[in-house]
Amino acid sequence: MSEYVSTIFFLVLVSVAVVFALKSLQTVPQANVRIVERLGRYNRTLNPGINFIIPFFDLVLRPDISTYDKGISETGATSARLRYLSSPKGDVPLAEIIMDPPEIDAISRDNALVYPDSIVYFRIVDPVKAVYEIENLGIALFKLIETTLRQQVGVLNADQIIVGRESIGNAIKNALEEASDAWGVSITRVELEEIRFDKEVTSALSAQRAAELEGRALVAKQEREREATVIAAEADKRRVILAAEAKFEQERLEAEADFLKASRALEGQAKGTEALAKAFASNPTAVIALEALKAQVEVAKAIGESNNTLIIPEQTAGLFGAIESIRKITQLKISDPE
Repeated sequence: MSEYVSTIFFLVLVSVAVVFALKSLQTVPQANVRIVERLGRYNRTLNPGINFIIPFFDLVLRPDISTYDKGISETGATSARLRYLSSPKGDVPLAEIIMDPPEIDAISRDNALVYPDSIVYFRIVDPVKAVYEIENLGIALFKLIETTLRQQVGVLNADQIIVGRESIGNAIKNALEEASDAWGVSITRVELEEIRFDKEVTSALSAQRAAELEGRALVAKQEREREATVIAAEADKRRVILAAEAKFEQERLEAEADFLKASRALEGQAKGTEALAKAFASNPTAVIALEALKAQVEVAKAIGESNNTLIIPEQTAGLFGAIESIRKITQLKISDPE
């Protein structure tokens, strides 16, 4: 009987040891940590790998840390659902977390109903603060996003909201960073996926946009027509200038040619006069012969113009004799060296 009792006691002791060992062994996955409390107070943080705790004294806490995910409902509509980040074993993720919160409604400065759709990327850098400094980290982040979005949208009109996505996202990021630092969270990025307006506002904005595009198209058309008119006028002006320049050049060349001809004629006359002057200087009788020649020319002209033509041999001989005298005098003077 004692042996039976001993065997039972031994089995119970082994079972307790196994349960104690299993309870004390904690295997933490990579990129996760676990928060351990001892007798109701924070004791330590278990890092990835194998860890040990004291069963019944130490407790692995499962904190309320959540996020939002977008999904398609059974009706086909897009909806956001709440998802807890900590596992049943109390794992707190350290990897970057995506929060895609539900659609938020806000009213702009010009009383337009706006539905901004944001997405936030954050990372838990201090698990202890994320667990003990805020009741539920995910809900707190969502409420802060909702409040900041409504504040930012409320100071902008519809046109400013359309073009101000980046400024709104930066404002949300700054507000989250300021508050989340005390929560042990780092905000990495904030994006605005979509900014949707009420149907009536959307129709009005579409009509306004269409009018603006039509106005820009008209202005562009008028600008092109004006540029075409200017180009045509410049071409006509250039054509007139080229024609005037060509005419001026032609007249200049013709004037130069006439001047050159006149100069050469005057030069020839000057040389002839100079030659005659030199000849007359060396032979004064040549003047008499020249005057006789002129008289003979006049006589010949009168005879040619008269209806009763009469040629006198003595006059003819005198004419040819005068010509011959002039030729000799001229040849003599020209050939005579100076």
